[in-house]
Amino acid sequence: MLLKLALSSIKTRLKDYIVLLIGLVMAISIFYMFETLALNSSFIDENSMISAVGFVFHAGSILLAIITVAYTMYATSFLFSLRQQEFGMYLTLGAKKTQNLAYHVH
Repeated sequence: MLLKLALSSIKTRLKDYIVLLIGLVMAISIFYMFETLALNSSFIDENSMISAVGFVFHAGSILLAIITVAYTMYATSFLFSLRQQEFGMYLTLGAKKTQNLAYHVH
């Protein structure tokens, strides 16, 4: 019974995990794009209208890093709250506290 509940909760949480993973992959991709453009001197020399375009890309990278850290903290707290509810349900259904519910459910 507990194994069936664990598998069903993984299936229902899979969409949440995929959305969070895609968000982090996009943030990392944009960060690398900003840094690549900021450090490419030939691109900056040929295409920039302002002289501080490298600074703008670095500032964008810093802003993106701050947003990504906030997103990660939110996602972590959200997933922990979901897991706490799930652990409470397992304990209500008879799982022992000595069982390590974070890794497997017997």
